[in-house]
Amino acid sequence: MTVLLVANTVAAVAGIVFAVLGGVRPASLSDSGTPSGGERFYGWMYAVRGVPLGVAAAVAPLAWTGPAVTLVLLAAAAAQVGDAAIGVTHRKWTMIAGASVATALHVATAVAVA
Repeated sequence: MTVLLVANTVAAVAGIVFAVLGGVRPASLSDSGTPSGGERFYGWMYAVRGVPLGVAAAVAPLAWTGPAVTLVLLAAAAAQVGDAAIGVTHRKWTMIAGASVATALHVATAVAVA
């Protein structure tokens, strides 16, 4: 169980890092030369949602157990499924792999703490 909790926390922190990176340097994730105003806007929009969800997914299973933690982790998993789907449409294999691993870890942790 400890290994799963650590892996889940690492996946959540990685999600937080990429959310912040999307806000601070959106071109680094989109491979565009110079980000447009819209790209910066959506980068920050992603960050202000991704950071709190990532913090919740990292902290909740370490602090509590039960249905609320399961709900938080399944919400984080759903967001990662969305990220993987976006990766598929843009053929970003690292995004697909990272989001898929995070999804699996969040779901496995949700089942373990339920």
